[in-house]
Amino acid sequence: MDDERFWTLVGEAREHAPTVDGRAAWLVASLVRFGERDTERFGHCFDRAMARAYRWDLWGVATLVHQGHEDEERFADFRAWLVSLGRDAFEAALDDPDTLAEHLVVEKPEARAFLRVARTAYEKLTGNELPMTTMDLFASPTGAPIPASDLATRFPRVAALR
Repeated sequence: MDDERFWTLVGEAREHAPTVDGRAAWLVASLVRFGERDTERFGHCFDRAMARAYRWDLWGVATLVHQGHEDEERFADFRAWLVSLGRDAFEAALDDPDTLAEHLVVEKPEARAFLRVARTAYEKLTGNELPMTTMDLFASPTGAPIPASDLATRFPRVAALR
């Protein structure tokens, strides 16, 4: 499993299920069929995508969406939702986070089940927990924090949805 296959699977999940939870369930079932090694690799690809989205501008969009109530856990959920949108939407959001407005009209940015896709599949396959990727526990989002007073100006399409 490489990044290309990862994004292909995420795209296929979108074709099979209209909801984030449905996409997560479809991916879990698919990964169980692929086996332990591909499930582990899927998890690594997911972790890389989550790390790429660990940015202050996306945190700002999430803060607007959640009306100022954003923390690490909710931001992880938001980023998992972003990954669940597929490669095109993900890359577009990295280029311009305000593009997420079109997706926010369709669904809420909640993807708790999507956060656990690889872990759930791995546990079904092995009965064990998925080995965790080494993470820098002291890392902070990339870029510069955006003052709350600037969020609506910086992301007008998302702000208009509030």
